[in-house]
Amino acid sequence: MPFAHRVLLHHAANSSSSSRDGLVLGLVPAAVGGTRIWMWARGQPLYEAAVARARAAVDAGGGTIGAVLWFQGESDTIELHDATAYGGRMERLVNDFRADLGLPNLLVIQD
Repeated sequence: MPFAHRVLLHHAANSSSSSRDGLVLGLVPAAVGGTRIWMWARGQPLYEAAVARARAAVDAGGGTIGAVLWFQGESDTIELHDATAYGGRMERLVNDFRADLGLPNLLVIQD
């Protein structure tokens, strides 16, 4: 799982502890196939549900959010308008996740 290595490297670079001993990576699933990025914009049900799940996972487990794994985009290649708007929408999504989760340096891994 290459993303796990990336999260661990990010953790080590942003933590006062260089130890990975005892570090547990958990995943909070929020995937919905066949969606377009605008459906994940702040205020949309998918975005709000993803943020709520992330917050609930932290509250229940006492951990922290280390990264967002973003595997989406094929549906945005169908229409030229969606494809050309994707970059700006993705940037806005990342900024919104960081703001709403209170993590200004949140790592976002996009595939």
